[in-house]
Amino acid sequence: MKRVLLVNPSIAYATWKADLNVPSPDHTFIRLALAYLAGALREKGHEVSLVDLRTISGWEEFEERVRSAAPDVVGISHQTIEFSIAQEAARRIKKIDGRICVVVGGAHATMFPEECLKSGHVDYAVRGEGEISFPALVEDPSSFPPSFWGETPDLDRIPFPVRDIWDDYETRIRREPFGISGFRFKLPMAEMINTRGCPFNCSFCDGPGEKQIYTRISQSGDRIPYIRGRSVANVIAEIKALRARYGIQSVMFHDDQFVIRRSWIEEFVRALHDEGLVKSGFEWVTSCKADIVCKYEGLFEKMAEAGLRLLIIGFESFSPRILKWFNKTATAEQNFKAAEICKKYGIKIWANYILGVPTGEGWRIQDDLLTVDGVLQVEPVHYSPAFYTPTPGSPLYAWYKNNNLILEARTREDLGERGPFTPKVKGVDYEFLRAIMVDDSIFA
Repeated sequence: MKRVLLVNPSIAYATWKADLNVPSPDHTFIRLALAYLAGALREKGHEVSLVDLRTISGWEEFEERVRSAAPDVVGISHQTIEFSIAQEAARRIKKIDGRICVVVGGAHATMFPEECLKSGHVDYAVRGEGEISFPALVEDPSSFPPSFWGETPDLDRIPFPVRDIWDDYETRIRREPFGISGFRFKLPMAEMINTRGCPFNCSFCDGPGEKQIYTRISQSGDRIPYIRGRSVANVIAEIKALRARYGIQSVMFHDDQFVIRRSWIEEFVRALHDEGLVKSGFEWVTSCKADIVCKYEGLFEKMAEAGLRLLIIGFESFSPRILKWFNKTATAEQNFKAAEICKKYGIKIWANYILGVPTGEGWRIQDDLLTVDGVLQVEPVHYSPAFYTPTPGSPLYAWYKNNNLILEARTREDLGERGPFTPKVKGVDYEFLRAIMVDDSIFA
C-alpha cells in the first residue's frame, strides 16, 4: 500500500479559502478527474488524501498538509491556466522531500508533457486518462518513462468517483453553485459525467485538449480520438448510490455533448421513470448543441418529462459568418428554433456566446451586434458571454498565432483562461464589446 496525495490547483479561477456561500462553480464544484483517480487508487488498496488549494489559506498551509500526509506519490491534475500553480506545488513538494514522486496529468500535461517535466520538479507526466495507469505507476514507478500515455479504460469497469476525499463535500452539494436569478438547482446537487469526448469539430474548441485526452490506439498504430459513454445501467447505478448516501435531488452532467445516441437517451429516460426517479422529483441539467435540439424535438419533450430542467446551449454566435468560421453545424435559424423548442417544453436555457472574433476578413462589429441581438431574442435564464480566445490545442489556435493576431502580452497560460473579461486578440474594440455584452452573473 502506498500513500497518495492528490492536489487540486483550482485557485486560478477561485481563491485561497474560497467562500462556499458565494454562488460560484469555481468555488463549489469538485474535480471529477481526481475523484475518479481516488476510486481507482482505493480499489488497489492505496491510501488516498486530497489537498484542494481552494480550502486552505496559502502555500505555507499547503506545505504543512504535505508534511502531515507524508505521501509516497503526489498526483496533480491541471489545465493550462493552472500550469504555474501546479509547478509551484511540485516545487514545494520536492523542497519538503525530494524522494516524493510527483505526477501531473490533465489537459495541459496531455498536450505539453515536456513543458511539465523540464522544471525538474515533476517526475512523470501522464497523458490522456489515468484510472488504469496511475495506480500502476504508484505501485511501480520504475516501469514507466517520464512521459507516457495512460491506458484507455472501459468506463463501465472503473469505480465510481470517490467524493469524500473532499472533507466538506456534503457542504458543497448543499450550496447553490451559480446564483442564477431565474433558476435554482434542487439541493443537494451532484456532478456527474457520462460521455468522454465530443464527436463534433468546432474550430474554436478543443475542450481544451479533449480530443487529445480521450484517445485510443488504432489498428494502424496511430492515436486517435475515442468518444464513448457509460451504459445507462452504470449511470443509473451511480445516481442511486448518490441518492442513498447523500440524498441527492439533482445532477449536473458535465458532458460537452449529452445527446449523441438517440437510443441511449431513450433508454436513459425510460430508466429514470422505471426506477421511480422521475416520480420522486429528481431533476437534471446538461448541455447540447442547438441543431441536435432541432433534430430531436420529440426526444427533448421526453427528456423534459423525465426531469431535464436546464439546458446549456453553445449558441456561440448568431452571425452566419462566424458560425461558418467556427465550423459550427448549427445555423442562426436553428439557434432560434432550439430556443423555441426548449420553451415549448419548459426547459430553461443557459446561453453560451462568444464575442470579438476576427476572421480572415478581420473583425466586424456587425457580427457581435447580431449575436447580442440573437441572445436577447432567445431570452435565456442565464447569459454566459466570453471574449474569443485562441485556446492552445484548438484547431484555430495555429491560425491566430501564425497571423500574429494574439496580443503580445498573452502567454499560453493566459490563453487557457475561459473568462470573458480579458482581451486576447488584436484588432478588436473590447470597450465596445463590454458596452454591448449581456451578462447577468453575480460578477457582472
